[in-house]
Amino acid sequence: MDTEDYWKAKWENRESEAVNNFARRCFSWIKQDHATLLDLGCGDGRDSIYFAGKGLKVTAVDFSESGIARLKERISLSGMDNIQAIQKDIRKIRLKDNSFDIIYAHLSLHYFDDETTARLFGMIYRILNHRGQLFVKCKSTDDALYGKGENVGKEMYLKGHLRHFFTKRYMEEKLERFRILRIRKTAIERLSSR
Repeated sequence: MDTEDYWKAKWENRESEAVNNFARRCFSWIKQDHATLLDLGCGDGRDSIYFAGKGLKVTAVDFSESGIARLKERISLSGMDNIQAIQKDIRKIRLKDNSFDIIYAHLSLHYFDDETTARLFGMIYRILNHRGQLFVKCKSTDDALYGKGENVGKEMYLKGHLRHFFTKRYMEEKLERFRILRIRKTAIERLSSR
């Protein structure tokens, strides 16, 4: 299954989920009223809908046609007019300098090689307002999936699709042009039964 098919299947078959705790935590840090927010790699837009519901003007971007279709359906049902959904690969989107107060990337920046990752963080720096806020969450080398699949580069594994696992040091390097307020390591507990 290629990457496009993986995401198509994921968003077409996934039940709607409640907003995640990362989005809630991020919102508690946002100080600007009615700010502009770019949701990079929004998937089916559950977090985009949450932020728009809190009064932010949201631009939601994802390359998955099925994810964006679900988001557009949710926007239509909600009647929200402060959210725009764009089906585009985040590597190819063209946005104006200093055009967003907030950039939110929940588990969307760890699917690329080093060169592409560096370009993405450069783009983020360019389009984020000078006093803007960046919230980013990536897979780490402590993740349960780390080391699973074919090793295709430093801290990168291919199993269905590429995953690039970040160390704290790697994240600090990507954020060197930003003023870092906080880097926090979190873990997702996987529950299972037999």
